Amino acid sequence: MKTLNPLEFARWCDGRGIELDEHRWLRFRVEDRLTFLAKLPRGPYQTVALARWCFPFSEDNPFPGAVVYFREWGIWNALDEEMGMCAVQSMRAAYGENRGLSEAPAQVFSEAEFPDARTFWALPIILGWDAFLIPESPDYFVFNSHDEVVSFVCRTKERYEQLLDAFKDWDIEKGDWYFH
Repeated sequence: MKTLNPLEFARWCDGRGIELDEHRWLRFRVEDRLTFLAKLPRGPYQTVALARWCFPFSEDNPFPGAVVYFREWGIWNALDEEMGMCAVQSMRAAYGENRGLSEAPAQVFSEAEFPDARTFWALPIILGWDAFLIPESPDYFVFNSHDEVVSFVCRTKERYEQLLDAFKDWDIEKGDWYFH
């Protein structure tokens, strides 16, 4: 894992056809708004499973690498935030990263770091922090909201249909919630 500061992350996005606006929201450079959301399940095991399903990769289609970008934290009470930040800082320190999330909010994971990427992605879902998951070759990205939903934003109709099919057994809602 390596980390990116805000400017480096903006460049990373730009190189992949993703715009990062002044409020740190992501958008593809396309007109279509191909989005749906999944509501967070109530059980902890289901929440971890949802975090896993945000990575639709298989043995036939291996993990290409991804970025987990923490957009906003500090939303909840001080004790819960301290616990979450302690976990994030400990995990980042294991990679030799000692800067805080404000200085380096994006984590880049290689093809070999799938378990690490899943762990970093599960944290904002569990903690209720705003964060993005962006695969290395992005034709979609995922936004976890503190509003207890996970929103999928797709660049192509093909990926949109694939993800809808993959999530057919989950509590999903079509629409453009992400863009409001």
